[in-house]
Amino acid sequence: MARAAPLSPAERRASLLAAAREVFAERGYHGASVADILTAAGVARGTFYNHFESKRDVFAAVLAELMGQIVGVIRPIDVQRPVIEQVHENLRLIARGMAEAGDAVRILFTDAQSVDGEGEAALGAFYAVALDRVERALAAGQGLGLVRVGETRQTARCLLGLLKEPVMQARLAHEPLDAEALADAIFALLRGGVLVDQER
Repeated sequence: MARAAPLSPAERRASLLAAAREVFAERGYHGASVADILTAAGVARGTFYNHFESKRDVFAAVLAELMGQIVGVIRPIDVQRPVIEQVHENLRLIARGMAEAGDAVRILFTDAQSVDGEGEAALGAFYAVALDRVERALAAGQGLGLVRVGETRQTARCLLGLLKEPVMQARLAHEPLDAEALADAIFALLRGGVLVDQER
């Protein structure tokens, strides 16, 4: 029987990252150990240290990968096509990305902040990128007459909260995240607001 070809360094690193992500999602940063990651990946200690300096180092790599996965799904708005439907589709893509991340969102929304100053800085950098993208989208929408004129920073923070809170609450309640329902609910809030104007 032919033996499987050995993994390339890039493939081995990806395998270690996948194992670490699974372990951190299940046990949290403080509950996980390098030994747990070795067991999940099925590799020797030396193989791990060929790619990462420490548990903190592999955690930072997992966090960066997760951030890229969530932020990377957003598509630029094409003003030559109907913009409102593109906004709805971007919401679906983000919600699906978070649903597919599963328990790994714990890494992003809870563990990253509690690890140390570097973890908090990494989380801050993620939010800075996400906030900048949402702010720019709001400003572009104002320029097109699709978004009410007003302060964009707090609005952007509120929009990010509309994504984060349902994800975290579903996780805490051990409920599956319904990505489509989440995207539709946020879209409905964006289009119509919550309160009915009784004075019209």
